[in-house]
Amino acid sequence: MEKKLNDLIARGNAFREDFLTGSRYRWYRHPAPNADYAGWKNDCLLFVRKAFGGESRYYTELAAVENGNSMRAPGSVFSFFVGTLRRAQTDLPAAHGAARAASPTGLAEDLLGRAEDMVGKGHYVSAAALAGAVLEDLLRRLCAASGVFCAENATLENVNDRLLAAGVYNSAWHRETALRIGLRRTAEHCYIEKLNADNVSAMIAWLRGFSGRKFSAAGAAAVTRS
Repeated sequence: MEKKLNDLIARGNAFREDFLTGSRYRWYRHPAPNADYAGWKNDCLLFVRKAFGGESRYYTELAAVENGNSMRAPGSVFSFFVGTLRRAQTDLPAAHGAARAASPTGLAEDLLGRAEDMVGKGHYVSAAALAGAVLEDLLRRLCAASGVFCAENATLENVNDRLLAAGVYNSAWHRETALRIGLRRTAEHCYIEKLNADNVSAMIAWLRGFSGRKFSAAGAAAVTRS
């Protein structure tokens, strides 16, 4: 199962790299007839539905994007699909899955390390999308740890607002979080000219601090309210 998911992520990244390195016109003009692209999206939906169920957040998110954006700019679809698959990857029942589930800080460090590698290779869109996936996972874990209800389909902006309203963190943290959500949106829409080593690396560093401050080192649901 993990091998299949890794394959889907690799295929999605290959499509995105093709789009970013000079083939935008072809992708914008003829996305739907591209059999490999359509097949990849279908494979993603089938896999996620089988692995997590048709009512899961992962499946409903992908289905909503496919229904709403299948004929629109493919760059944003690549980013969203790959980001969702990476988040789903953390929930796979791998041998170390239980330890990861119990340790938000360990999970975040693992994924942020991958994002740093992408920055080093100049893949700023992919790095920011992965960092954004880490951000979403941490915010939703924070809601669960703090008893703050958020619907599975709630936007990150809404999750951020609810955490502020519940007093889980203050307005300064809310503003900082909003800035990182904005950078994730930039990656989702493939605005490559707005992403660089400095702002993506700063996002990764901020997420490390956020994870360490808001969760205990042991990964339990101990939350600091500051």
